[in-house]
Amino acid sequence: MSNRFSVSVEGIDDQAIAADVERAVRDSFRELSLPGAWHVTVKPSRVGGRWDFCVAGLDVRHKLSIAVPARLLPTLIPARLVESLNRIARERMDSLTERVLTLQRVG
Repeated sequence: MSNRFSVSVEGIDDQAIAADVERAVRDSFRELSLPGAWHVTVKPSRVGGRWDFCVAGLDVRHKLSIAVPARLLPTLIPARLVESLNRIARERMDSLTERVLTLQRVG
């Protein structure tokens, strides 16, 4: 992907796992084909045994957390990330639809 997409992986000493995590995040975003610049940070949570994912792009700021060992992150990230971003998109679409319907009733 281009410069419009960056991934930061923190707190994983095993470089192979860190590379797999980055690849999993990039592959997830490639499948979604989202417009604009995006940045994802994967880092240990303040809550022991958990990992935080901070996703920032366009007008989206989202944080999710998952409790797994680091070695499982590459296999679980894609589903969680896609699920979260799809939920955000649905909520925004529902909100937009409601605004349009309200404007139609008023107008």
